[in-house]
Amino acid sequence: MNQTVRSAKAAVATVGTVALATLTGLAPALPASAADGVPTAKNIIVLISDGAGYNHFDIANLYQTGTTMNQVRVDPASGAIEHMASIPTQVYDTYPVQVAQSHYSANGRAFYTDNDAWDSFRWVATGATDSAAAATALGAGVKTNNGTIGFNPAGDRLVTIVEHASQLGKATGLVTTVPFNHATPAGFVAHNANRNDYQGLATEMIDSDLDVIMGGGHPNFTDAHTSRVPNYTWISQADFSRLSAGQTPYRFIENRGDFEALAQGGGTVPDRVFGLAQVAETLQYNRPGLTNNTVLPGTDPYNDVPDLQTMTNGALNVLSKQDNGFFLMVEGGAVDWAGHANQTTRVIEEQIDFNQAVEAIDTWVNANSSWEETLVIITADHETGYLGGPGAEPTWTPMLGSPGTLPQVSWKSGDHTNSLVPLFAKGAGSELLAARATSWDKVRGAYLDNTDIGESLFDLFGFGYSGNEGAVPLEAAIGLDTQPGALSLAVASLTTPVAFTDAQGTMTASLPRVTVRDTRSGAQSQGGGWALSGRANNFTAGNRVIGAENLTWTPAVVSSNSGAAAGPSGNNLAQPATLAAADENTRAGQTVLSAALALGIPNGTDPGLYGSEITLTLFATD
Repeated sequence: MNQTVRSAKAAVATVGTVALATLTGLAPALPASAADGVPTAKNIIVLISDGAGYNHFDIANLYQTGTTMNQVRVDPASGAIEHMASIPTQVYDTYPVQVAQSHYSANGRAFYTDNDAWDSFRWVATGATDSAAAATALGAGVKTNNGTIGFNPAGDRLVTIVEHASQLGKATGLVTTVPFNHATPAGFVAHNANRNDYQGLATEMIDSDLDVIMGGGHPNFTDAHTSRVPNYTWISQADFSRLSAGQTPYRFIENRGDFEALAQGGGTVPDRVFGLAQVAETLQYNRPGLTNNTVLPGTDPYNDVPDLQTMTNGALNVLSKQDNGFFLMVEGGAVDWAGHANQTTRVIEEQIDFNQAVEAIDTWVNANSSWEETLVIITADHETGYLGGPGAEPTWTPMLGSPGTLPQVSWKSGDHTNSLVPLFAKGAGSELLAARATSWDKVRGAYLDNTDIGESLFDLFGFGYSGNEGAVPLEAAIGLDTQPGALSLAVASLTTPVAFTDAQGTMTASLPRVTVRDTRSGAQSQGGGWALSGRANNFTAGNRVIGAENLTWTPAVVSSNSGAAAGPSGNNLAQPATLAAADENTRAGQTVLSAALALGIPNGTDPGLYGSEITLTLFATD
C-alpha cells in the first residue's frame, strides 16, 4: 500500500516574533458545507472478500504472478519493520484510496491499538468480531455484539443502507458465493438478534425492497451440484415454494444458463431477480475434493454453476435500469470458509473468483457509468485463519512463492482475528473515506473503522426529502467541513526584548509564553508526537561576546490538554535543548509552555548592552 511520506518540515520561531507552520497530513480538505458540495454518489458498489486480510489478497497474486503488494516482516522483540517490494497486479492495486480498516465488535475485544497488535503475535488472535457484527457496522454504521444483525447492543433497530437507498428510490442488490442469507449479506438489510435464524432472515430479505438477491442455499441440491431430498436449512419450504412458483415480485432463476443470459443482458431484463444457485451452501468451496489441500487450484472439477463474476454482471444489468442509481454489495463469502479450514488451495480459488468480480465492476463503470457518479469500495469484514508466511510466530514473515506453485504460508488460527484488513476505493466520494482514515498503524499506515465506512455510505447518498409543498429541505454538514489538522507553534508577540535582571551575580528572566497546538489526526501524526527545542545565539555587544553556553533554562508546562512533558532543566542553549515533548498519547490539543532563564556572567566580562535571541523549533517525531 502506498503511504504518504512524513513531512520533514518543522515550525520555527524566534523569541519576539509570532510564527505558525503546518505539518502536512493524510486527510484531504472536504467541502466547507453541504451548499459547497459535500461528496455524493449516484451508485455505490461495495465488494467484500469475507475473512480476507492483507495476506489473503496477496496469496492469489503470489500464485498467479509471483508478486505481492503488502508483505511485511515484523519482529516484535526488536521493533524492526520491513516492507517487501510492492508490485501492483489487481485493478484495485492502483485505486487512489488505499487505507486499512479496523473491525472489532462491541462485545469482543472492542478496540484496536497498533502497539498491542504488533508487539505481541498472539494479541489479535482473540476477541475478534464475527461477520454479523461486522456486517452491521458496514451496513448500518453502528457497532453491535457478535451474533447480532441490524440491532445495536441495546436492542434498538437500526436503519440499514439498503433500507435507506430504497427510501431514496434507488435499486438495491446483494450477491454472494455462500447462502444468500448468511451474515454478511443479511447485515446490509435484515434485523435479527440471532444470525443463525436463517429461515427468519430469508423471509425478511424476500419481503424487503431488495431488487436483486443472489447466492447459494438451494434446498434441492448438494454442494456437489447434485439433486437431493429437500433440506430447508437456509430457507423455509413455504418461502421456497412461493419464490419458485412466481408468487413474489422476483423473477426466480436457478440454472447456470439463466444466470449467464441475465449477465449478457439480452432480451428483457427483469426489474427484480432472485437467483438461487443450485448448490446447498457454496458455489465452489464445498465441492468434492475439499480435503485436497496440497493440489493446485482448479485441480478438482468445478461445479456447473455461475461464478461470482457472472452473478455480478447480471445484478448490474438489473440494478442499472433504475435512473436514480443503486446500491450493490458483492461478497466473496467462501474466502472466510477456506480461512477457517486453513485450506490454502481453495482460499486462492475463492480470492481469484472475487478478483474477477472486481474486474467486472471496474469494466462496467468504465463502459456504462463514470467514476464521477459511481463509488467502488473493495474491503473485507475481518481476517480469518491468521494467514502468514512460513515460520511465522513469534515474528511476522512474508509469504513466498512463484507463479503456478502453491505459496509457502502458515496458518496460526482456525478463527477470526483482529488484524487490520485492507480497503481500496475509487470514484464518487472516495475522498470522504480517505478523510475518515484518521488513525495510524505503524505497519499498515492510515486506517479507518468499519463504522466509518457505514456512515460514509449514508452521507454519500444523502437525505430523501419529502417534496411536500411548503416543506423546506435542510442540510447540516456536521464534521464534514473539518480541515486537515495541523501542528503549530506560536510565541507571544513582544514589542521590546526580554530583559534580564541581576540576582546575586546571575542574570535571570522568563521565556515568553509559547503555545503548541496539535490538531492532527492519528493518521496525520503517523503514530508520532512532537518535540519543541530551543537554541540561543551568543550574546554580543559589538565585538564583546558572552557565549551561549552561559545561558541555561528550566522549562515549565503552564497548561496542557493532554499531559505533554517539560524538558530537563539546567541545559545550556549553545546546543538545541528540549523545552517540551509529547508522544502519541500526550500530543493532542493545546500546550502552553515557559521557562526560567539564567545567564551566568563569566569573570572579566566587559560592561555593555548585550543582545541575543533564542530560536524555537517544533518537530514532528516518530
